[in-house]
Amino acid sequence: MTQLLREIFNHDFAKTADNAEFLAIFFAKTLTLPDLRKVSAHICASSYQLDGKTIPAALLIKGKTSQPPLVILAQLHGNEPAGLAGILLAMALSEAGLLQNDIIAAIGNPLAATQYFEALAHSPHARQETRDAFRCGLSDSGALLPDMNRIPVDFLTRPATDHHTLRARELYALGLRAQGILDIHSARGNMLCITDHKHDAELKASPIRALLTHLAEAIAAHASATVSVQTLKTILHPLPNIKYQVGIEAGRHEDPAAPYNAASFTLAFLHTNGWTPLAPRNANDSNRFDGYEVKPRITYADLDYGDTLTAQDMVYMARPCQSVASVPNRSDTVIVKQDGHYVLQSLADFTHKPLGAMEYAIYQYDEMEPIESGQTVAVAVPSGTTFRTRSGFSGIFLSKSAALYDKDPAVGPWPVAADKIGNVKFCYPCLVGTVQLDF
Repeated sequence: MTQLLREIFNHDFAKTADNAEFLAIFFAKTLTLPDLRKVSAHICASSYQLDGKTIPAALLIKGKTSQPPLVILAQLHGNEPAGLAGILLAMALSEAGLLQNDIIAAIGNPLAATQYFEALAHSPHARQETRDAFRCGLSDSGALLPDMNRIPVDFLTRPATDHHTLRARELYALGLRAQGILDIHSARGNMLCITDHKHDAELKASPIRALLTHLAEAIAAHASATVSVQTLKTILHPLPNIKYQVGIEAGRHEDPAAPYNAASFTLAFLHTNGWTPLAPRNANDSNRFDGYEVKPRITYADLDYGDTLTAQDMVYMARPCQSVASVPNRSDTVIVKQDGHYVLQSLADFTHKPLGAMEYAIYQYDEMEPIESGQTVAVAVPSGTTFRTRSGFSGIFLSKSAALYDKDPAVGPWPVAADKIGNVKFCYPCLVGTVQLDF
């Protein structure tokens, strides 16, 4: 651990002069994906002994006392590396003598985590979407493996013959011996929020000021799995030994700011709950948060679309757009009206020789992007039928382009055939307001 910290920071945290120097050195470093790969590999190569059983891909980070530990969980989805920055912070605090109590660092899905970093090293300049399959990991045949955050309710009694069930049991065993868990995720889109917490006081001084509520309930009520599933947090929440439990989204998966967000929140959480005397430098003492109340998922059929849809139609996410100058940066295809019907044309071809008048741009809506009531969010081709929202919201877990997310049917890939619009989710809408917590 000492050598790992020196390689990444070029500093011996055991010789840090004071708290100000610690904060300056740790947070001045922009943690890169190669840096985070070193952290992941270090933990994956480690193990933790628990009641005579070896828990792989887990590492004890020693504090000054040995009360029941806190678990910091990273890469429950393999393509979510930001949580490794929170673990790295705990390592540095331990080296500096600033960690009061033990922490167990765990990689949630070591198989997917290893595959993700291997794919990243192979094609470092490819879009992050090309690595989305390593959210869950792939089998030897290339099939998508089960999601480690969708655990069958009978995981303790079914035969543990697969990686998914075995790892769920190992994480549960850690949870049975822990005081709490900090579960750090990132997202396909720009989600920077707290997804769940057990007690309001856990969030005092949080640098993240957006709070999702009712997420687990919405997912459980509308899960598409043939076997009932729970998230890991839902499984651990009722355990009497779990005093603290928080989950966050630290931003977009490979955004350079996501590791900083994860480490900043980790420091605030550890300080607030007594794991370190080191105060966060960007603490916010207000008890007011931006609230996002997650509602049950809606399908494309839950949008307003009139009566012009035809059997030949394919429905694309889109937004109104009438000029090349107004086409969003992440859009490369437009919908044009040609001789009374609608066709797709690449933006490059349209710029050279338009087939008709541009009316829409194919557009992937982002996580938590505000959407107004009555806004056109999808268009059917060739009929031109528009799909409009019935109320305003911010969407999460939006359906994704099948061209980018070709292995995961859970994303609700578009374009959607006309006869499937009632089966494919559009998103989980969130009602936006203010939440006042009781510190």
